[in-house]
Amino acid sequence: MRTVRFKQVDVFTKRPFFGNPVAVILDAQGLADAEMARIAAWTNLSETTFVLPSARASYRLRIFTPRAELPFAGHPTIGSAHAVREAGLVAVDGPLVQECGAGLIPLTVGSDGAISARVPPPRLAPFPFAPALGELLGTPVADPRVVDMGPRWVVADVGSIEALRGLTPDLHAMTELNRRTDTTGVTVYAIAGERGAAGVELRSFAPLHGIAEDPVCGSGNASVGAYLHATGGLARFPDGRYLARQGAAVGRAGEIQVAVDAAGADSPEIRIGGAAVTVIEGTIRLA
Repeated sequence: MRTVRFKQVDVFTKRPFFGNPVAVILDAQGLADAEMARIAAWTNLSETTFVLPSARASYRLRIFTPRAELPFAGHPTIGSAHAVREAGLVAVDGPLVQECGAGLIPLTVGSDGAISARVPPPRLAPFPFAPALGELLGTPVADPRVVDMGPRWVVADVGSIEALRGLTPDLHAMTELNRRTDTTGVTVYAIAGERGAAGVELRSFAPLHGIAEDPVCGSGNASVGAYLHATGGLARFPDGRYLARQGAAVGRAGEIQVAVDAAGADSPEIRIGGAAVTVIEGTIRLA
């Protein structure tokens, strides 16, 4: 009988059953690509990760949605780092680096146990379909852009918290627009307040990948940070740091710490981080 060890981790929360869940397969050596895809489709979570040995980093991670493999994703990165530390696969107090399709991702563990990751350098491009995006969202948007850091998010400001919370997007139309523009999904946000409470609130939709609404999306939050840097919105947070909240719309509220180091760079260094908690652990029987 073939089995693999796994953990299911809720990310960007300290409370079980909140935040964003990720399934982490801890010993994925020997699994074929098709087996990984089947496991990811079976868990039916927004992402499932597979931990493998690495000659260049602490471990290598492959990240699957129910329909495709991703080069990088935020909450799977944080959740998998939590899982491998908890399982004793890496030194708890040592440096931590993840190898994935997007390259090497440095991670930091805070004194409170929160884990942060430096995301791949973002690349921004105009998104020339603002009217179509506004129509499928049900509210107008200004200056949407594509932010590419592995996942390619369409990012836009919807103007107010009330508009954000009231969204009921046309997911079929969004799927077709993402397919036509080769984008992963849509992340929209509104400024919620200053640092101390949540600075930004957002929602992320990726129906093309089988994810109607991602509860708390790491790459979506990092993309908003890159968007704010590019459009001048980061001036609202002079030190480049803010707390973001997401997930309440689907009953899985969570919080993400976002830090954008502009430091005169065209492409800022962005870190996302937060807490994680294991809610399930055991084995999966493969045959």
